[in-house]
Amino acid sequence: MDTSSPAAFVNGALLRRYIGQKVRAVVQVIRSDIGSVIGKSTDDQQIVVKGSPPSPLTTYLEVIGIAETDNTIRAEVWTNFGDNFDAQNYNELLLKLFCFMLVSKLELLFLWSSISRLGFLWFELYLGTVLGESLVVKWSFIEAMTELQMEVETDNSSSKESLPKPQLIYRCKKCRRIVAIEENIVPHEPGKGEQCFAWKKRSGNSEQVQCSSIFVEPMKWMQTIHDGSVEEKLLCLGCNARLGYFNWAGMQCSCGAWVNPAFQLNKSRIDECKSEPNPNPNTNMETR
Repeated sequence: MDTSSPAAFVNGALLRRYIGQKVRAVVQVIRSDIGSVIGKSTDDQQIVVKGSPPSPLTTYLEVIGIAETDNTIRAEVWTNFGDNFDAQNYNELLLKLFCFMLVSKLELLFLWSSISRLGFLWFELYLGTVLGESLVVKWSFIEAMTELQMEVETDNSSSKESLPKPQLIYRCKKCRRIVAIEENIVPHEPGKGEQCFAWKKRSGNSEQVQCSSIFVEPMKWMQTIHDGSVEEKLLCLGCNARLGYFNWAGMQCSCGAWVNPAFQLNKSRIDECKSEPNPNPNTNMETR
């Protein structure tokens, strides 16, 4: 039983892959008994959490503990996540993170770029063995791989095009490393400004407040995500400068809108610019 490594983020479908290992999961509480909580995972599967839950319990909570079976966790840490939580969005981000971590681990990007259509059919059968019976996880993985295949095809065809289309890119102000591109942005509806904040956080400015940050998808360069923290600083992989903050439970933008989960990059720490047309670009960014 390996309990020394960081806890893996799981939902109901992924839990079976980590039996005997440390995991962390967000659970919607259905019933609380003495020594256990029965709830739903973010992908609507029943999970039994054993241990000593805190009192009182909110509707959503995060547990960290050992996966005993494919639907049971013995919790060591309990954290209330409140009564309002976007479980669907959290689950989509969790599956995407899992898929890209698996791609990185198996180095399937290079395999995908060279296999034929027949190879794709074989690969689809292989997924059934690797990912189990969960169609949600399976097709999420295929979707992620399709995106990566399109990136490879774009890179291969860029040498044949005279000028690629420019797009917005975001660089660390200190070392100029690319930390995100336009496609990584997670949009949100602007909030109502000051009235969205608690009294202690209001500045007295009644005008519409502009967003001081951008919110992005979880990306491979974000090392602190893989350490198993619920929230932590986001540090540049190139110069270790602080670029922002992330919180799986969500954060409030300066405009007042609540973004959940939140991977925030402060505009004061990054530069927004357009990529320059280059017939032979040198792509060295690690945004996914």
